[in-house]
Amino acid sequence: MTQAYGEFAKQSPAGTHPAPEGERSGWPFRALAWVRTILVAMEPESPVAHPRPAGDPTRTLAERLFLDAVGAFELYTVYLGERLGLYRTLAEGGSATSSELAERTGTAERYVREWLEHQATSGLLAVDDPTAGPLVRRYWLPPEHIPVLADPDDLRYEAYKGVDVVRAGRPLPQLVDAFRTGGAPPPLPWEPEGKAEFNRALFLNLLGRQWLPAIPEVDRRLRGEPPARVADVACGTGWSSIAMARAYPRITVDGFDLDRDVITVAAQHAEDAGVADRVTFSVTDASDPDVSGRYDLVTIFEALHDMPRPVDALRAVHAMLAEGGSVVVADELVTDGFTAPGPTRDRYAYGWSVVSCLPSVMGDPQTTATGAVMRPSTLGRYATAAGFRDVEVLPIETDFWRFYQLLP
Repeated sequence: MTQAYGEFAKQSPAGTHPAPEGERSGWPFRALAWVRTILVAMEPESPVAHPRPAGDPTRTLAERLFLDAVGAFELYTVYLGERLGLYRTLAEGGSATSSELAERTGTAERYVREWLEHQATSGLLAVDDPTAGPLVRRYWLPPEHIPVLADPDDLRYEAYKGVDVVRAGRPLPQLVDAFRTGGAPPPLPWEPEGKAEFNRALFLNLLGRQWLPAIPEVDRRLRGEPPARVADVACGTGWSSIAMARAYPRITVDGFDLDRDVITVAAQHAEDAGVADRVTFSVTDASDPDVSGRYDLVTIFEALHDMPRPVDALRAVHAMLAEGGSVVVADELVTDGFTAPGPTRDRYAYGWSVVSCLPSVMGDPQTTATGAVMRPSTLGRYATAAGFRDVEVLPIETDFWRFYQLLP
């Protein structure tokens, strides 16, 4: 992200010193002129001076992209608020001036002042007296905004989207080359952003309390004797494994992932959660023969579409099952067929697919190249090819995932 941002900063109008009068035809000034054009187009117009047909699609699209840019910049500032602890500090410590918030968070007042003014202008923060001097104004996080911006354990928490969008933008210059070659951008480390744990609240609040209990045979086995063994494939930072262990105190869970960094984080999470005696994590491929025939339940949560060879992965999962074992898969909730224009959920999934999910698997010469938009029929084909006799779409209602049970 640093390199990409640096190149952007060199070109951005906000980061460019005014050029001599004779040089004001370059990119920054064309961009400023374009923004001014859109702003003028969004103002109330005189039908005589600017005759346009009602519902002019060109103007509508220009306005849409301008508003998209406004939203993108807001997510960038949400990223700053999340990474620097600005939201959390306001939620815990109450209202603050720019100087007070900078002191509490170990940041520079001038940067914090601009951030606070932007946040209040955008309606994310409140300010006591907008007419007061810049150093006197007090800002606070409205109580109804705390779950969204400052409480990662709340189901409504969304500040991670700022982190995710910044991370998704880091490899875009390399993705341009990948589009031309058909390969994959080089992998990037999670730092400096870290790994956004956007599923943490969902798993801790819903996985063991609502989702798995809604599958009667799975719920019975996890509560029964002898104690069930669970494999959590592509476990990430471990919150799904931890949530299952908390909800079902008899089970043991083995979390598998190929990312050594997230396995290290997951192990620490299990220790902190007090379940490390029943939850273990390892850098293990599901096809390892040592894990064959051992598990009463195997789960894959929001990860199958990110695997370059999903049929091979499902074939390995099939081999992991003990007699009578079950496989539960959760993946993106998208429409059953392609539509255009499509619903917001599909637009969101396709966005991630273009910039992240599909590029991440294109480096494998045998990739299936699924992408984030994995429809039920696609999963059905994969499961059949992997040796499962059927796929059942489970009656679990969510706003984000569809749940499946793969029948051996």
